[in-house]
Amino acid sequence: MPDTISLVQKKRAQLQAAIGDLGTRVIHALQRSVICLKTHDLDLAAQIIAADAEINQQRRALEQQCLVTLAAYKPAGEDLRALGSCMELVSELERIGDYAADVASVMLKIGETPLPQEPVLAILDVADNAMNMLAAALDAFISNGDETTARAAVIHEAQVDRDEAALVKRVLDQMQMDASFALIGTYLLWIVHNYERVADRATTVAERAIYVAAGHTPNLNLAD
Repeated sequence: MPDTISLVQKKRAQLQAAIGDLGTRVIHALQRSVICLKTHDLDLAAQIIAADAEINQQRRALEQQCLVTLAAYKPAGEDLRALGSCMELVSELERIGDYAADVASVMLKIGETPLPQEPVLAILDVADNAMNMLAAALDAFISNGDETTARAAVIHEAQVDRDEAALVKRVLDQMQMDASFALIGTYLLWIVHNYERVADRATTVAERAIYVAAGHTPNLNLAD
């Protein structure tokens, strides 16, 4: 029995580390999307979209590993919670990677049209907070952090929501005053919403970390 438990724990650690690798790739995609927005680099936008296929492929491989591990080792207790959470987070991370690709797709729609600096800077703040939340939540999950650590990782979720709402209001006000701004304003709203969704899904990662550590799942998304 001890050997079986040790093997299960080894497989759990391997899968959690693999989740960390996927998370690193997803965060890198988000960082590149921020650079794309900041510098209006359309070549980079195309690269981000192409690289999203690698994230999708990694998701499928990890899902298969999770299924095989669950079937072969029949984990229980905290190990079962951790492996089940790995299965869920594979899907969450793949979707977050899609947000980076979605931002890049919007940039290609915008084309060479310059973007106004003020809303772009506001979006960059939202993106930065969202990425920091995701990185901290992933660290809590991978390192088997406690509930306090996981909650602290996403403490700025409500601030991200407020920052997005403030930007939405400014953009909509400008759209009402200047009809020619409507299209660019719509693109800006799409972009900021993608980054706000990163923050939302970071709370799911933190909730999974708490579930593994404490056996219960709080609702950390204060907007719900």
